[in-house]
Amino acid sequence: MKRLLAGFSLFACVLAAQTQTVPVTCSAATLSGTRSLVLTGRSVLSTGQFSKSYYGVGTATFDGAGNVTFNLTTDTNQAQNAVQTLSGIYTLPSNCAGTLNIITGDVAAFTLIPYNSGKNFTLTGEDATYNLSGSGATQPTACLTSTLSGAYTFSGNGFPIASSVIAGVDTLSGLLQFDGAGSISGTWSVATNGALTPAAVSGTYSVSSPSCVASATISDANGNAYSLAFTVTSTDGANFSVIGASATSLFSASGHSTFTNPGLAVGNAAGVTGGTPPGSLFSIYGFNLASGQAQPTSFPLPTTDGSATVTVNNEAVPLTYVDKEQINAQMPLDIQPGVATLVVKTGTAQSNSVAIAIPSTPVPGVFIYGSNHAAAQNYPSYTLNSSSAPAIVGEVVIVYFTGGGAVHGASSIITGHATPNEVFPVTASYSATVGGVAANVGYVGLTPGFAGLYQANLTIPSVPAGQHPLVLTIGGVASNSTTISTK
Repeated sequence: MKRLLAGFSLFACVLAAQTQTVPVTCSAATLSGTRSLVLTGRSVLSTGQFSKSYYGVGTATFDGAGNVTFNLTTDTNQAQNAVQTLSGIYTLPSNCAGTLNIITGDVAAFTLIPYNSGKNFTLTGEDATYNLSGSGATQPTACLTSTLSGAYTFSGNGFPIASSVIAGVDTLSGLLQFDGAGSISGTWSVATNGALTPAAVSGTYSVSSPSCVASATISDANGNAYSLAFTVTSTDGANFSVIGASATSLFSASGHSTFTNPGLAVGNAAGVTGGTPPGSLFSIYGFNLASGQAQPTSFPLPTTDGSATVTVNNEAVPLTYVDKEQINAQMPLDIQPGVATLVVKTGTAQSNSVAIAIPSTPVPGVFIYGSNHAAAQNYPSYTLNSSSAPAIVGEVVIVYFTGGGAVHGASSIITGHATPNEVFPVTASYSATVGGVAANVGYVGLTPGFAGLYQANLTIPSVPAGQHPLVLTIGGVASNSTTISTK
């Protein structure tokens, strides 16, 4: 017990000795670009009751210089599914407590406060009708219908309406299933003035491209039709805000992916974030992806194996490994950077469609084995680099990775075919460090005899014997930090 207390006291002292955080300062440039926007309002009577309600979702676009535009879909107890475009000006003093004034499309005044380095913001204010509050968050750089994919749990509240008059209180919760291709289904329960009504729902949806707002038309098993409007409220597409309206009710709610958003189950085969450039290797994780394990042993690589086929933007991709819970494949060389839609088919069954990122720049990921050890060979012996087979200072190691991006001589490369026995160096600049010391790099490019595999030939710099962090940098993008053994 004495040792625990002594350790705790030391830990407290260490925390107390840390340098204080530098105060944050703001300017108009703190908010720049498009954010999600959720805006709600109430019209309050002198009796303290309210007679009107306002829900809006969409986007807020800040120019970084003081101008702002809201693009909203709105529901009120007076009118549903209306489109609003509002514009105005904003100011952000150094203390970050700013103002936002709408002057076109409406007249409204808000207090505007950004946080999280400008990735998010809050609003409070009013126009001639409503007391308003709102919030915004960074969205994906671009969205497709497949951005909303998989199961989302949601909950919210609203109001039943009768003859355009608020007639009580609604609460609702449920589960919506998006197939990534435009169909939506699920169940929800609506409690109106204390009476709970569960129902199955189904319909269609679409996501605007490249903006990250969506709309849906659904109906429930009780014969009620609803119009929904969404805005994506997280960079990974795992969260959204939604407003909905029928002939007799309106509501607002927030939704969250029940598990990992399906788009995040597709990534660079080396396990790094940032997406997979054209020509590189990627992995898909899930359930029942194939009938069983299969691994091609010859080229060209098949586009169907283990009953599984993968398409990206409707183009079948070459497969390097398939199993029920994982598929490895090569991103086709002709897929354009941006956002793409991926689908897995197993026999006649088809997965939900998911949105994946296709970067225009390298995203190097070094392959690893064991405890984060780089997949590297000592040259010229070609032995696997390890603590029992370390590289000698001044000798070359061959480090294997993917995500290297464009290469010189690319016209000779064919998707799914083995790289010819020639030199295909990357077009971007590159460097490497071992133990923080710059290493001489002789070649970075495609590996002959494989598809989508890259290698970096580097000379071990003057570092002590032992285990050292290895990092490749290509086009200014650093790889994952792995381990290399030296002696």
